[in-house]
Amino acid sequence: TLIEVMVMGGPLEILLDGKKWAADISENVALGSTEDWIIVNPTADAHPIHLHLVQFQLVSRQPFSASQYMTAWTANNGMPPVPNNWVTVNPDYTLYLQGKKVLPTAFENSWKDTIQAHPGQVTIIRVRWAPIGGGNYPFPAYEGPGYVWHCHILDHEDNEMMRPYLVKP
Repeated sequence: TLIEVMVMGGPLEILLDGKKWAADISENVALGSTEDWIIVNPTADAHPIHLHLVQFQLVSRQPFSASQYMTAWTANNGMPPVPNNWVTVNPDYTLYLQGKKVLPTAFENSWKDTIQAHPGQVTIIRVRWAPIGGGNYPFPAYEGPGYVWHCHILDHEDNEMMRPYLVKP
């Protein structure tokens, strides 16, 4: 879930799953696996989300009720940011979906390393934790310090919208 902590004049910080950069690592992925990542964007902004190391494909986007979702998110987690060791409890996004699912357009129907997460939409991407075309990385991807995923807007990266993740063998 993409979260903006708002103050007078705009966002104070922008968080991934309500967490700051230094919070405990919450994404542990298995080398060679494929995962669907569900990016819920209740903010008023489009966020170009970038994952280091891998490429992925857009599965779909769908509008949802951002205000109802955030009411449930806050009931589960409290006001962001969440404590460093907190395991974020994201609500079931399917309960808040509205309208029809939108499939990738022609220019989005390819491998990506950055995807637009539109405001008021749930964006689903399919991430392959291996090189495109098969085989292995020419380096041990599971050795530290790890990788990051973040919003590719510099002001957002600098204001906590970046999180580390670990690749496990």
